[in-house]
Amino acid sequence: MTAIRAFLCAAGCAASAGALAQDVGWYLGGSLGQATFTEWCVDDPAVLSCDDKTSAWKLLGGYRFSRNVAVEATYINWGEVEGSVRTASGDRRVSAEQTSMGIAGVLSFDVSPQFAIFGKAGFLMTEQDLPASSQSSRDETEFHYGLGARFGFTPNWAARAEWEKTEKLKVDMISIGVEYRF
Repeated sequence: MTAIRAFLCAAGCAASAGALAQDVGWYLGGSLGQATFTEWCVDDPAVLSCDDKTSAWKLLGGYRFSRNVAVEATYINWGEVEGSVRTASGDRRVSAEQTSMGIAGVLSFDVSPQFAIFGKAGFLMTEQDLPASSQSSRDETEFHYGLGARFGFTPNWAARAEWEKTEKLKVDMISIGVEYRF
């Protein structure tokens, strides 16, 4: 009887260790979405046309310390927006393109075994290129935050949807993507 208990205890510990291994470790992913440069289009009579929405994408990688706590690094290409303005020398096309690299803490809450919601907050190093202006680029270190949901459809693969925002350069992004856990 003692041998059976020892065997059942060992089997239970092995199963628990397998479940724990799914909760911690490295992951990689990517997302596609739409970014909105919220302060790009201004209400000004000199602005002839303005498009503040663009396609965006990101790559991400992180380490999950537990089922609910992770740290995540990202590279985000927010895309390029453009417009035209009337100046004293004539109509002129203006544009801005923005990319960021950053790191954030991620806190998750499991709604079910496959579905979780999460929040993230961290910092980005952002570069905004303004090729048609006298100021050709603008670099900022800024606060970055977001909310999202993750649905695991296998032990290693998950789909994720997110909303993210930058603090200084005022860009919002809604995206969907995939995540692979090692």
